[in-house]
Amino acid sequence: MIKSVLLTSKYYNKTKGEEVFAVLKRTTEIKNKLSECIYANRHLLFVSDGIKKLNTLYSSVNLHNDETAENPTKDPLILSWNIQKEHQMLVDKYKNALNKRLQNLKVRLQSEMIIERYKKDTKYAKKGDTKRFEIKFKSTKLTKFVKYLVYLELDKDILPQLKNEGITALYEYYKTKPYFARIVNLAKNIQTRILNKLKLIKFTETSSLLLDHTVNKARIDYDNENTLYKYWFVFRMKNGKEFRLPLQINGDYHNGTKKPTAKEFVIYPSAKGNKINIATVYEAEKPIFKPYSKPIGMDLNLKNNFATLSDGYTVDYDRNYMKRIVSNLKELDQIGYQNLTAKQLKKLKKIYRQLDWYVSYLIYSLLNYLEKNNITDLVIENLLLSGKFGINEEFDIKYSRLSKLLHLSDVKNKLITQAEKRGIRVHITPSHYTSQTCPVCGHISRSNRKTQEDFECENCGHKANADLNASKNILLRFVSDVLKTNLHNTDDYGRLTPKKLNNYTIKNILNRYLCRHQAVLHHPVCA
Repeated sequence: MIKSVLLTSKYYNKTKGEEVFAVLKRTTEIKNKLSECIYANRHLLFVSDGIKKLNTLYSSVNLHNDETAENPTKDPLILSWNIQKEHQMLVDKYKNALNKRLQNLKVRLQSEMIIERYKKDTKYAKKGDTKRFEIKFKSTKLTKFVKYLVYLELDKDILPQLKNEGITALYEYYKTKPYFARIVNLAKNIQTRILNKLKLIKFTETSSLLLDHTVNKARIDYDNENTLYKYWFVFRMKNGKEFRLPLQINGDYHNGTKKPTAKEFVIYPSAKGNKINIATVYEAEKPIFKPYSKPIGMDLNLKNNFATLSDGYTVDYDRNYMKRIVSNLKELDQIGYQNLTAKQLKKLKKIYRQLDWYVSYLIYSLLNYLEKNNITDLVIENLLLSGKFGINEEFDIKYSRLSKLLHLSDVKNKLITQAEKRGIRVHITPSHYTSQTCPVCGHISRSNRKTQEDFECENCGHKANADLNASKNILLRFVSDVLKTNLHNTDDYGRLTPKKLNNYTIKNILNRYLCRHQAVLHHPVCA
């Protein structure tokens, strides 16, 4: 089982530390020059062999500010292999950025324009003022054809590039039309707009460097004779120059990492700039989980607390602490990120580091409770935070930003990692309808959630705390064999992950189960 691990070097010789930082600083300068070259030739991203051409451009980039340099494409400190590797990774970043743009691309036709006007004077508007303006769009065979063309190399013959029979039929149809050239030009214009929206990747701070076990002789050495540091990270650069950094090894955290199996390492400075981090992977032992004994459901939320468990236990965050954090962030917001001084940027980074630590502490406290109560399985929902709108009145901050501050999108991964070390399985279930389902009659409706705090079924009148109700619904999807099978996949360790199902399918599965097995809802585990 392959796992990642982060090692740190802090108490190094000042001269050695400065030499390593010089390597990283020079790498950052080279990466910026490589990025400028790729960005200037980003049109190749749409060409069939464009990626191959982009990957070879590193050999033509002038790495020096001096145009008269004897070897402008060579560097006296960084190996050519490292330069090539960093260049290829930058090409991948630009390609991924383009793919994201293409995935979000929508080609549609305007179908309707709706304009509603006030029929009489109101407090804020006069008769005849625009009350509502909306443009509706529709998709057609033509828009489907144009979108497909955007992915092609349009300066070459189009027909051989078509792999879809339906698109080929559309091509044969539109090819006979007098406006076919306009269709192709439209696809080209879309390509151009997408390329123009790609942003130049620029490294403003000291960046990372990828090191290879063979090329750079990167490795972890063990020195039994050294009384202070037993483990050392070693690598070489140009002309065989060797760099050695002492490592801080924690016997518990780094257990099993004495002989990493990685052929590559990534080194980069810490956020404060006072340490050098080394990231790699190693062959870890398979996790050992506790025998199944007691499951529990958990609902994560933003307003009332951090998490509510199906047994009624809650984990809350420090309100005063969050108010201080939000107050400090608002002060920096008023200045504007672009106008922040170096000291203020340092303060901002510190705030985010503290918040990251605080969320880890909340998870630590939660897992302590689970262990104390002999809970072996934790069920949580697959958080979808894109729909969190509105303002949190307590902190006077948008819910979307509060969720980012509390790292809710990463809580799932942190929970899985930390729980695994304690032998607790974390199961992920679809988040759909967990807060809208009545545990008594099985009725599913958005109207059941009267407020953020209260749940009241419009069908049977059942009332409950909304967060507690959601956590029980989450647990039900684990204790019910039917829902467990229909809604989830299972990994080698018995942990559940959501199947790829749309809202309609999930609701049908829930309704069929709830209508036939209402008695199971009073299972003692859920009661």
